[in-house]
Amino acid sequence: LYSIGVKDMLVDVGGEIFCDGVNPDGKPWRLGIDKPVDGNDEPGADLQETFSTGGGPCGIVTSGNYRKFYVRDGKKYAHTVDPRTGYPVSHSLLSATVIASDATRADAVATYCMVIGTEEAKVFLEREPDYEGYLIYASGDSLCCWRSSGR
Repeated sequence: LYSIGVKDMLVDVGGEIFCDGVNPDGKPWRLGIDKPVDGNDEPGADLQETFSTGGGPCGIVTSGNYRKFYVRDGKKYAHTVDPRTGYPVSHSLLSATVIASDATRADAVATYCMVIGTEEAKVFLEREPDYEGYLIYASGDSLCCWRSSGR
């Protein structure tokens, strides 16, 4: 798109988003983060949070286990597999949204956060200046949210 002169864009390829510039109204792009609850199968139908981009290039990706899972013998198994154990993850992190310089990095880091879980993801995102993160996790029957401090 840059090579043909496009300066303002939002490209969504299967949930991996790259944006730069501003929307048609001349304002920063505004994006929503889906609420990670069972039954929320239509992207954008039930939002947990919205945020605006800063107008510069960035990739934005959310990884989560609330749409892709299976139930066996009454127990829910996440589709994210921890490569250290070979088993589905079993922690309270429901979704991780990551903002990075491009969507490839954002996707990799969001998946990594889903593997390591809430507390380790918080530490990682605060330590790494190239990423911003928004985590949604379960605490009992409640949803809790955490946002990295930003740079």
